[in-house]
Amino acid sequence: MEFLYTVKGNEVCLDKILEPESETDIPEILEGLPVTELGAYVLSGTAIEVVHIPPQVRKIGAYAFYSCAKLKKIYCYGRATDLGAGVFADDRRIAYLDLTVFAGERSCMKEMLSEIRQTLRVQIHEVNESRQPPTATTGATQTTMTGTKAKEARLIFPEYFEESVENTPARKLMVETHGCGQRYRYCFVRREFQYAGYDDLFVHAQVQESEELSAEMAIGRLRYPRELGNRSRERYETYLREHWCAAAKVAIRADHPARQSVSNVDPETLPWLIEELIKPDPEQLREITDIAQREQDTAMVSWLMDYRHRIFGKETNAANGGRRRRFVL
Repeated sequence: MEFLYTVKGNEVCLDKILEPESETDIPEILEGLPVTELGAYVLSGTAIEVVHIPPQVRKIGAYAFYSCAKLKKIYCYGRATDLGAGVFADDRRIAYLDLTVFAGERSCMKEMLSEIRQTLRVQIHEVNESRQPPTATTGATQTTMTGTKAKEARLIFPEYFEESVENTPARKLMVETHGCGQRYRYCFVRREFQYAGYDDLFVHAQVQESEELSAEMAIGRLRYPRELGNRSRERYETYLREHWCAAAKVAIRADHPARQSVSNVDPETLPWLIEELIKPDPEQLREITDIAQREQDTAMVSWLMDYRHRIFGKETNAANGGRRRRFVL
């Protein structure tokens, strides 16, 4: 890739990337100086699908990623708090944001969410940072980051859209908002994300979103329970027990990352779901096994058959008239 850039003192503004790759890594350093700014229209209209923005970037210019029709995933750091207008305008396929934030610093999470209205899966990683003096070879400050899994979070922000409706007698246009995603994007106090407020909105997601999306939200919060209160934990657990079939589908499909482009659920989550939450009866277990078969998840079919044998044993065979069920692996 070729770069057009401007040196501003001891920093660099990246003005344009020529012929970017489908997965583009924006450089951290040019001419031995840190890249701290992305110029307006820096990648607009390109065919990029994934972009990695380095930690030193603090400013992203207007329409930087405008009309990137294939852009699906964004990896960035919380310091990019100065966003110009329409940074992600007309980017309708963005579905995943991987955001690394620094302990004790404000992040750009609020600004990023306000730019993306479609359903967005967000993975947050909080890290500590230590700085070393500039090296003799590059002249740039070296940064070392360390994090802990306990400070990770996996969130889903549902879609929302606005519609202008004409009130003919009053000759006025009224704006109606559809979807609960707007509520989720306001879970901030002075730019600080409120996990408790996010969890309290789950009652709306249960009604307005699909079973599978709600199940994925619940699994993400339970598996990465950053600032998760006991009341919210119970609510998520109850939902997964009551909607066990949808939850099992979500967990099984997460085993095929190539087939499902984005998910907040880790592969091989089904055993945790079965043993810790659902604890299915033989009929539920049979249906979950059938789902795993249809999804061609042979590893989970094998695990489910073993679980069935361990938990139910001879009782299940007797209920089937002494005959063993056969599964094609």
